[in-house]
Amino acid sequence: MKIAHLTIILLAGLGMILFSTTWLWAAPQEVAFVLKVSGEAKIKKESSNWATISKGMRLHNKDIIKTGTTGLVALVFLDDKTMMKIRSDSEVQIQAEKDEKGMHKRIIMEIGQMWSKVTPGKGSFRLETPSGVAAVKGTEFYGIADGDGNTMIIGIEGIVEFFNDLGKILVVKGTTGKAGKNGIPNLSDTQVFEDWAQDGATNELDIEFENSQGAKKHLKLKYKMQ
Repeated sequence: MKIAHLTIILLAGLGMILFSTTWLWAAPQEVAFVLKVSGEAKIKKESSNWATISKGMRLHNKDIIKTGTTGLVALVFLDDKTMMKIRSDSEVQIQAEKDEKGMHKRIIMEIGQMWSKVTPGKGSFRLETPSGVAAVKGTEFYGIADGDGNTMIIGIEGIVEFFNDLGKILVVKGTTGKAGKNGIPNLSDTQVFEDWAQDGATNELDIEFENSQGAKKHLKLKYKMQ
């Protein structure tokens, strides 16, 4: 009887540990914060329908953002203050997973335009399009993907490694990388382009967010907006 009773207690305790671990693992982790929304913009979270996105909204892994013909969404990642703007007529999925090396961000853009100023440090930042991948470590750049599967990476500061199965190039300040669907990436001098994400006035923001363990933290941020 004593052995059986002890076995039941141990099994019950193990069940509670597994339940607690599963709950912590499943708790959605806030990965980014919406700084600005203008025009038409929507968001789709896992197992939900499209909804209007608004300033102050918290973003999680696998959230999808879609902008209309006049839409623009600006956001900041909570781990390192990396900034990103999504222009009109774009559809972007944000994937962000954290490990001991930091947060690894994957921006999957089938079509549209984005700008980012990536903070150097732990983790990684990648833009993935139908014709290539832009791997970034502390730099500023534009990414454009059109409806035919063509991709353009415009270097503003730092270095972007742009590659696909056929080749690899390094995009630096003053250069533009291009690749068509199933085409080799090629590099050229940047011609005149619309610098639509140009910064404006400086703003200050104090963001309160909650990690997967339920602990609340504050992120004080100075940022410039268009």
